[in-house]
Amino acid sequence: MFVRVLRDGNPEFSITVREIKEALTIFCQEYDLSLRGIDIILTDSASQTRHNTSLLNHQHNTDVITQERETPMGRHLELFINGTNVFLEDNERPLSYILRMVFHGLLHVVGYTDGSKKEKRIMHLEENRLLELFHVEHKSQSL
Repeated sequence: MFVRVLRDGNPEFSITVREIKEALTIFCQEYDLSLRGIDIILTDSASQTRHNTSLLNHQHNTDVITQERETPMGRHLELFINGTNVFLEDNERPLSYILRMVFHGLLHVVGYTDGSKKEKRIMHLEENRLLELFHVEHKSQSL
């Protein structure tokens, strides 16, 4: 699987390809998901609003936009992640936020939705579970 991390505008946060690959490994094992590749595009708020308007015809800023396409080589994803502190939760570190958005976008791919309060709560719990798995795996690889 190929992974690229790109920047559009002036995002405040960053993440490494290695961290994305580790998160994808966890997610793909948990959900039996096969991907050819993924582009993580970190944006600032203005760029994110522009992408949201052009891709989804939504005229507002958002945390993550998930685009998916099938290629002859397999499924390819693009995750446009607002890499600023606008959507950062209280006491959340930038890396955890970016990983949460990666997991959030991937959860949409496997069928999770967040249109209602109940769906948002369920999705948030699953994001937390996946973040915990990432941190446990990350710690065990450091030992």
